[in-house]
Amino acid sequence: MRIIIVGAGKVGYSLAEKLSIENHDVFLVELSAERLAIVEQNLDIQCIEGDGASISILEQAEVNNADMLIAVTNTDEVNILACLLAKEFSVPRTIARVKNQEYIREKAFRFKNWGIDLVINPDVVAAETISRLVEVPEAINVEYYARGRVQLLELRIDDDSPVIGKKLSRLRFDPPYLIVAILRNSKIIIPHGDDEIIPEDIVFVVAETKKMVDIEKILGKKRIGVKGVTILGGGEIGASLAKILEDRNVRVKLIEKDYKRCEYLSSTLRETLVIHGDGTDMDLLEEEDIASSNLFIALTGDDKTNLLVSLLAKHIGVERTLAQIKRTEYIPLVEKIGVDVAVSPRMITAGAILKFIRRGQILSVTLFEEAKAEMLELIAPEKGKIINKPLKNVRLPKGVLIGAIARNDEVIVPKGEDKIKPGDLVMVFSLPQNVPQVERLFMGR
Repeated sequence: MRIIIVGAGKVGYSLAEKLSIENHDVFLVELSAERLAIVEQNLDIQCIEGDGASISILEQAEVNNADMLIAVTNTDEVNILACLLAKEFSVPRTIARVKNQEYIREKAFRFKNWGIDLVINPDVVAAETISRLVEVPEAINVEYYARGRVQLLELRIDDDSPVIGKKLSRLRFDPPYLIVAILRNSKIIIPHGDDEIIPEDIVFVVAETKKMVDIEKILGKKRIGVKGVTILGGGEIGASLAKILEDRNVRVKLIEKDYKRCEYLSSTLRETLVIHGDGTDMDLLEEEDIASSNLFIALTGDDKTNLLVSLLAKHIGVERTLAQIKRTEYIPLVEKIGVDVAVSPRMITAGAILKFIRRGQILSVTLFEEAKAEMLELIAPEKGKIINKPLKNVRLPKGVLIGAIARNDEVIVPKGEDKIKPGDLVMVFSLPQNVPQVERLFMGR
């Protein structure tokens, strides 16, 4: 496909990188010459300096021949206008990142009627993702597939785990599960039976959701019941997350230093205790007894504040901490110095957009570890190179594993004798460079 990306920030760069790896014809439009120079140094794509909401600039990007336009600048109005202009040039599909909640809520903004096929609000998407981590706070990441029946957890292996030093082929697999990848020293390993788990490995485990608690015990982890959550930062992500948790009857405290914002939050949140104050104030944290919440989530717009207050919360006695970190390159470091989980809304947004881009019957795409790997959830077609064949007879590309198969009410953690049948929901873990091969296996392309 020929794809135009407007905006070379973290989201735009990540999308351009992944789509170029998959051999799409990518044009990237960016107003900042400095930012564009970074892209040109690192990616083999066509770069155009200019305003993505300019007709002449879009014509330079050959908009007449484009299959899709993705507008992900930091300005909502530019993103909306770029998509509207693309539709005037008959671009089949357009995507706009829109942060302003009023645009999303206001009925006058009928994006579908205007021809914008997908509107992504990064704050809402991030809040939904973080809410899943609240359900399984001992995990670094949690994703659901097959309408919630299949779960993928990222778990850090502790020094006293019973699986340390054991070959994967010797581990207990009752109930059935699959370790689809290991993150070690910032590198993704697609494991084989002879591989061993060592302390501080992060394992990616796929299993039937209702059996995952027992599987965590096998790996030496214990499911943590959430007694309460403290959120630092009452912006759109914090407010959206508090609302989601309220609906689940989770006890929530929210700390916000802007008094007018506190008034607004108090009027819109039913059960959340809204606290006006500076989250970096140790006395405030102790006075409000945040240690009574065993999960602390820092969601201010400042990475340094999120890191500092998460460490303060840990010092006070909070069991688990989660911090929003916008600089994705800092995430591995942040998790090493004491913050349990770091999340990047921009990477979450990129994953949501990729779900829409993919060919074929792909239901969802999840990016892991700064897009070093991904999980595809797809519907098996009537015909394909992998359909109705024992998996042991299928030559999967190196770096690809079938994580799970959902068929009717059954969840299968596959073995060599299992077959993929038409209509199955299939979860495929893949390194990014192998995604086109995965698509050919399933779609016969």
